[in-house]
Amino acid sequence: MIGAPFLVLGLLLTLSAFVGARLEGQGRGAVATVFLAPLHPATWSALAAILVGFWVELFAFTAIMTLLSVGASILVIGVGFVLIGVGIELARAIARTERRRATWADPTPLHAHPYRPYGNGPRDLILAVFLDINRWRDVVYVLIAFPLAVLEFAVVVALWAVALVLASLPLAYVVGDLPVQIGAAGVQAEAVVILGTLAGAGMLVVSAVVTRGLMTLHRAVVAGLLCVSERRALEARVETLEVSRRAVLDVEATELRRIERDLHDGAQQRLVMLSMQLGLAAERIDSDPAAARDLVMDARDQARLALAEIRDLVRGMAPAILVDRGLVAALPALAGRSPVPTIVASELPDGLRLPDLIERGAYFVVAETVANVAKHATATHCEIRVRLDGGRLIVEIEDDGVGGALALPGGGLAGLADRVEALDGTLTVTSPAGGPTVVRATIAIPVQGASVGQDPR
Repeated sequence: MIGAPFLVLGLLLTLSAFVGARLEGQGRGAVATVFLAPLHPATWSALAAILVGFWVELFAFTAIMTLLSVGASILVIGVGFVLIGVGIELARAIARTERRRATWADPTPLHAHPYRPYGNGPRDLILAVFLDINRWRDVVYVLIAFPLAVLEFAVVVALWAVALVLASLPLAYVVGDLPVQIGAAGVQAEAVVILGTLAGAGMLVVSAVVTRGLMTLHRAVVAGLLCVSERRALEARVETLEVSRRAVLDVEATELRRIERDLHDGAQQRLVMLSMQLGLAAERIDSDPAAARDLVMDARDQARLALAEIRDLVRGMAPAILVDRGLVAALPALAGRSPVPTIVASELPDGLRLPDLIERGAYFVVAETVANVAKHATATHCEIRVRLDGGRLIVEIEDDGVGGALALPGGGLAGLADRVEALDGTLTVTSPAGGPTVVRATIAIPVQGASVGQDPR
């Protein structure tokens, strides 16, 4: 029983050294790479991650265990549930920090496991916090990671301390401050310094290899408890794309049916009337010129109305200002036509052009949302906010209406969500009873997909 901790420590050191050696030995010049491990930036990133991780895990373990234990002891008065919920959410924040720390030595991205959304009411919030399996996995990680962080911290500090002490023997020899009476033992001080320096150099290599190996093992723990596997992430991505593809096909079919219906019931009927009136005018032009003239005037009115309906139909698909000048100029024009007072707060630079699909998708989201505000929200004010966040376009529409908007299957908001997902984006709706309602669309922009002063299409 006494030797069990030492056995565990020995196995951990052996495994970390093996993993670290595999990491250092990748590619050409494996031996040289291993010996140069102390100079590799990833070694120092791993060392910093382990040193910082000890204090992060110490704080996390202390705070979360305190909240959970105190909360469990006072459950009967109700406050305990609040403390436990705070502890669970703190574990989620620690998990986010740990995923970032795990990428210090290895920049390969880690995909966080999905969390249950908070929803719009107290019931949804309680279910999300207490019944989400992934939040409890975060708590389990904190309980497991603390002893691992302590062990990693102790091992790397001990190894690097010994390595630095041995490697500093030449300096101690020069200043005459060797810690032992070497001459009295009949041993040449120079020999001890040389051997100690060689041992220190070897310990530096071992320390570097073990440090990277320990961080690699810790990253494996993070990936196992706090992340979804790369295969699962790809499967989820494929599923999302399949759903988006079906949604796009459905939206396209619906849009085609709408265009066909609008053309048949509007412009087509007026063109038929125009043809009939011109035919009657041709028959009466000799016998009754005045009546023929009236028919021609009526036909001209029908032609003007048909052109207006076709223009409105085309504007609904792609307004001329959007095609010619882009999203930055099209949104103020859209806001000016809204029956609800609407302002545009755009952080996009003037002349910015985005890919055609991105601009059309964002415009459609704004147009449909503003139309819904006018029809259903009973709002007195609406604001459109647009900005770039890294490689994403963020579009937010907020109104001060009655709230209570829901993205129900088959509804308008669900259709908007399908359109945005087809553009590799997400759409969220926050609409508590009494308002305000915020519709937020996040659309990914392809690399080099934006330009200023030119049309990238």
